[in-house]
Amino acid sequence: MREDRYLRWVIRLLWAGLVLAGVWAGFRWVLPWLAPFLLAAILAWLLEPLIRLLTEVCHLPRRLAAALCTLATVALLGGIAALLLWRLWYELVQLAGRLPTLLGNLSALADQAESWLYRLFIALPSDLRKPARQAVEELARSALALPGQMGETGAAWVANTLSALPSAGLFLFTLFLATYFFSASRPGLRAAIRQLPSHWQSRLSWWQQATVQAAGGWLRAQGLLLMATFAQVTVGLLLLRVEPAVLLAGLTALVDALPIFGSGTVLVPWGIWALLSGDLLRGFGLLFLYGLVTLVRSLLEPRLVGRRAGLPPLVALISMYGGFRLFSILGLLLAPLAAVVIWQLWMEGKPDPEVKKGTAPKPSPRKDPPCNQC
Repeated sequence: MREDRYLRWVIRLLWAGLVLAGVWAGFRWVLPWLAPFLLAAILAWLLEPLIRLLTEVCHLPRRLAAALCTLATVALLGGIAALLLWRLWYELVQLAGRLPTLLGNLSALADQAESWLYRLFIALPSDLRKPARQAVEELARSALALPGQMGETGAAWVANTLSALPSAGLFLFTLFLATYFFSASRPGLRAAIRQLPSHWQSRLSWWQQATVQAAGGWLRAQGLLLMATFAQVTVGLLLLRVEPAVLLAGLTALVDALPIFGSGTVLVPWGIWALLSGDLLRGFGLLFLYGLVTLVRSLLEPRLVGRRAGLPPLVALISMYGGFRLFSILGLLLAPLAAVVIWQLWMEGKPDPEVKKGTAPKPSPRKDPPCNQC
């Protein structure tokens, strides 16, 4: 009995290793090739109710309805992107104009730090003064070299972004063209799937429902929560006269969307620093804004996410760390989504054997229990 138990544990570990290896290989080699088509399938699924409305109510041909919906999506997303880029450019220009003031504040802060360090050296024992002076000098050299390193990093980032524009254009063109083809040929695709054996159809249907329920629910919930956080932080920063408001609100919303982290990662240290610097209005305003964002999220998250779309904190932390170690920032963002899908499939278990055979009875309407007195 004990040997059978150990054997089952070994088999489970082997299966877990194979699943992890498959996920890693998929993210590393398969996902870059399939990404535009997967996104196109998701976008076509989102557009399907509108396309069905145009075909059934307006009696438009399906190809024409798919083309109109795809073009409308391109125009809407392009307009939103243009508006965000314009606002981002405006705030970057404002930030560049405030650089002299920021540098002057840094100079005053450096003078205060120098005075504090001088008093610290006087208070230190004579044996510790030399190592402390060497450490401070090394830190000062690193701080002086930081602007040059930031400039080199920024120039490299701009060069890489410009060189990636053709690939990004090809990606978007493939994405929207595939969206049109998925939407226009949906009946043909469904007819082709119906040619498969019945147990394959049942298994594909189960996997599709479980995946859509996990990934779709998580993405929809996180998207709504991200927009709510972005709107609240943007309005709060504009009321506090903080620039650049939209850029900082976007950063805060992205951090808040990550598992384990939250808006307090940005707003709480910022508010405490403002209080210590003497800006009481901004400090208390940022802390109040953090409380408001946390309250709204705590009210919305149970309704949007639900119990089945969440991840245990340890699983979320492991997925984020592993994704970042393997695929850098992209892995940090996509690994929680993959973990949500895998966790949901694991918790759902395997499909019912009757469903695999295609003989599972359809759910019948609820009947009242028999009455013994009738």
